Formats: sequence, structure tokens, C-alpha cells
Amino acid sequence: MAGQSLIYSNARVKAMENSLLTSEKITRMAYSDSLVDAVKILYESSYGGGMTLDNPYIYTELLKAEEKRVADFVREAMPDKSGLETLLTVNDYHNAKSYLKAKFEKDLDISLMLLPEGNIEPAVIEECIQKEDYSKLPEDMATAIKNIETVAKEGSISPRYIDITLDKAMYKDILAACKKAKVKSVTKYWLANIDFINVSTLLRCKRIDADISFLKENLIAGGEINDYILEGLYKESFDIIAEKLKYTTIGEIIVVGVNEVKSGKALVEYEVLWDNYLLNIFKEERADVFSVAPIAGFYIAKKIEIKMVRMILTCLKNRANLQEIKARLRGFYA
Repeated sequence: MAGQSLIYSNARVKAMENSLLTSEKITRMAYSDSLVDAVKILYESSYGGGMTLDNPYIYTELLKAEEKRVADFVREAMPDKSGLETLLTVNDYHNAKSYLKAKFEKDLDISLMLLPEGNIEPAVIEECIQKEDYSKLPEDMATAIKNIETVAKEGSISPRYIDITLDKAMYKDILAACKKAKVKSVTKYWLANIDFINVSTLLRCKRIDADISFLKENLIAGGEINDYILEGLYKESFDIIAEKLKYTTIGEIIVVGVNEVKSGKALVEYEVLWDNYLLNIFKEERADVFSVAPIAGFYIAKKIEIKMVRMILTCLKNRANLQEIKARLRGFYA
């Protein structure tokens, strides 16, 4: 039965939460004397299912193994049409982007670009793109790829156009799945994510004084903050943007982002608060064994954790300042 399956899956999640890195381990990594010492902490935690590396400097292989392990778990654990499939939809569209870029650009190493299998086997996506037969792909993805293929045949195609076209299709696909699943936490997650992306797009466009047409081209439809509102605010001052948006659901975080850009800073604190906000959506329901929130929360927590680990290891590899690492650390699920 679906209910029993969900309870069983959530019991598995409870056990797997023990694999999340604690704040103590993340702190130890951040303060490690070397990249090698930091990677040893991942070995202690059986990262990637206990995988070890001959060369610690190829740590991305370890992170890819851990990401695959978690994606495989979610794919096995999620009930049908529960909304959880939307979390893996991101991998499908990312892999479609990768195969298209490899098709139009020579000498790209596709192995470095792919994410673990989502809802569709990567080989299926590759075959569809190579044969230009999209019958096995979701409708929104197929339509986007056909559009990209048409533009490519008419002239040159840019990686940015591929990204934008498939991103818009992905969120359309995701929101349709959310509407069918009717799971409030999953829907809230994606609506907030669209708003965060659009606001960061608005702020970055203002930073470089881009034409409003560039902003319109990059905005994603479907968020709680209507894209027409963002377009209308584009020519306003930073103070007015902050004032107009501070009463939205993510208003307090938007104000932080506005102040960072206004001060000439990168969107560091904004992006940290962004991740923390999304994580907390599921954290609030993590004890509800009759909902999909525990599975979703674990997956998002693991994705954020891998992002933090990658950032720490990259900073250590490049001998970055410790303060740069600390400023980018996220909250913890456990």
C-alpha cells in the first residue's frame, strides 16, 4: 500500500540522516590544514558509500558518488506522483543541457558535466537528442529541445540559450507535477526557489546595468512574485525595490540581497539564507511519517551539504582565506 510504503521509506530516511555531516565535521573540514586532511574526514564518514581516492585532488569523484547514492535512494523510496519526482527532474534537465552542448560544441568532456540519473536514464536522453526523436522525453523538455535544435540549424547556438530555454521548460514541468501531486511543502519549495532565482537575476542585471530585455529573457514564470512586478521594479532604485518586496514571503532575505548588491558585494549572505529557507520548509515536517517531507528534507539537506563540501575543498585547494569559507557555510538539517 502507498501509505505503508511511505512509512517504510521514512523509516529508511531516519536511519540515513545519520550519514549527514554534523556541524562539528564541517567545521573540522573548514579549519583543516590541507585538502588532504579535509578529504580524510569524508573517508571517516563513509562518503560515496565508503569510496576512497588514489589522489585526493580528484575529490569531485567522491562527491559525484555521494550524489548518486542519494539520488538512487530517493528514486527507490519515493511514492509515485508524490511530487518528490520533481527533485530529480533537475538532474534530467541538467543532463539534457549537457548532451545538447556536447552535440553543438566540439571537444567537451561530457563525463565531467553529467549529474546522476534522475527520473530518466541519461542514456535515454542522449539517444533522443542524437536521433532527434523526443517521444521518450517529457513534453516540456521535448518542446524546448526542438526549439533549441531549430535555432541551431538557423545559425549559431549559445550555451546560455540552451540553459535558459531548458530552465524555463523545467520549471513549467515541475509546477505541473506539483499541481497534480498537491503536496504543499514541495509546491512551496519550488515557488520559493523560482522567486529566489528571479530576484537574484533582477539584482545581477541591475548591477551590470543590463537592458530590461535581458532581464525579461532570463526571468522564470510561475513564482509567487509575478515576473511583471519584477520587470516594473527594474528601473527603480535599490531602496524602492527593497521597500516594495520586503512584505513578500521571502522579503527579509530579499532586503539582505538588495543591500549586498547596493554595497557592491557578491550575493553571499543572500544565497546562504536562500538555501537555509528552502531547507527549513521540509525541516518543519521532518517528523511526519505520513508525508513526503522527511524524504525531501533529507535529499535537499544532502544536496546543500555536498555544495558546502565542494566549496570547502575548492577553497582549500586554492588556499582561499578562511573567512571566505565561513561566510558561505549553510545551516544544518540534523
